[in-house]
Amino acid sequence: MTSQGRGDAYIYWGRRRLRTIHPPATDPHGAAVTTTADMKMANCAALLGLVLLGCLSDLAVAQRRASCGAYLLSGKTMSIACPRNYDPVCGTNGRTYPNECSLCKDFLRNRALDKKHDGRCVRVDCTGFLKPGSGYNIPCTMEFSPICGTNGITYRNKCQFCNAVASGLEVDLQNYGQCYTQQTIDCNQQKGSNLICTSEYNPVCGSDGRTYGNKCQFCNAVSRSAGALFFRHLGEC
Repeated sequence: MTSQGRGDAYIYWGRRRLRTIHPPATDPHGAAVTTTADMKMANCAALLGLVLLGCLSDLAVAQRRASCGAYLLSGKTMSIACPRNYDPVCGTNGRTYPNECSLCKDFLRNRALDKKHDGRCVRVDCTGFLKPGSGYNIPCTMEFSPICGTNGITYRNKCQFCNAVASGLEVDLQNYGQCYTQQTIDCNQQKGSNLICTSEYNPVCGSDGRTYGNKCQFCNAVSRSAGALFFRHLGEC
């Protein structure tokens, strides 16, 4: 049976009191008061929420990885037979594979390997970009931070450039900034290799992979190289 005293309820078996049931804590005005147990329960719920969020994040990452299960052959040992189609993907090891299946062959030997993005590996970090129609396309903003491609096209920003790469376009980074129509620099009017140049910064990229501060500095280097150095493009290398 159960009896109730001042605020507490008791459970009896015959004349023996078995357990005391404590009601929720309240303040003098009758409002509920948060107890230590309540706080522990809230902390546990918050921790569980963080764990679930982490799991969901892992699932989101897993969705971007190569689907190697589709290429596995049944048998006692795992093996892969790949088609010869050319649909390049970039691995996290910086290597361009002719197709996703070829990457999966290496994956069986190195489980740390993954697909970085669709398309050839390029000089821009295009991690996570997949070809159109994959269901995981990254929408681009209208931010103007131009990238010049080796195809002579100026892409509005990195996102548009990487979408072009992921779609299979044979393009790489030419230079950051807009593409220029000028393809050569005439150094014939600048004689000598020790001319004093201004500090104006209008960068020129040479064939040696070095960025020269302006045309004058570049032409000085051309004279010193006895014609071995030539113009690559305007802008930084």
